[in-house]
Amino acid sequence: MLAMAEFEGWHPPNKSITPGGSRSYRNHNPGNLRSSPFESGRRGGFSFFRNDFVGWMAFHWDLMQKARGNTVTGLNRKSTIEQLIKVWAPASDGNDPRRYIDFVEKRSGLKRTTTLGEIFLGR
Repeated sequence: MLAMAEFEGWHPPNKSITPGGSRSYRNHNPGNLRSSPFESGRRGGFSFFRNDFVGWMAFHWDLMQKARGNTVTGLNRKSTIEQLIKVWAPASDGNDPRRYIDFVEKRSGLKRTTTLGEIFLGR
């Protein structure tokens, strides 16, 4: 999750780059979720949360739901990090899934073939 948040642009305030922090940081939305049952509302098409704790919890909850197969994405416990990222940040939205996958793999130390079940469900 930390690697994904970093790639998604979760950055605290920086005087020269982002004085108030990145949009995801200001929205308390480390996963750049577009919708969540825990959101306080939406800004610019993305959820915003009451505080960082709720934003991180919503991010984790969303990934757990995907790991359990409880979303319309088709992801489940057998889905890999690579499959997750291709759904999370599709090329059709102007993303570079290959670069994202490489980043998460390098930053987290997990292989792209690691399953959501291994990460979130212990199986």
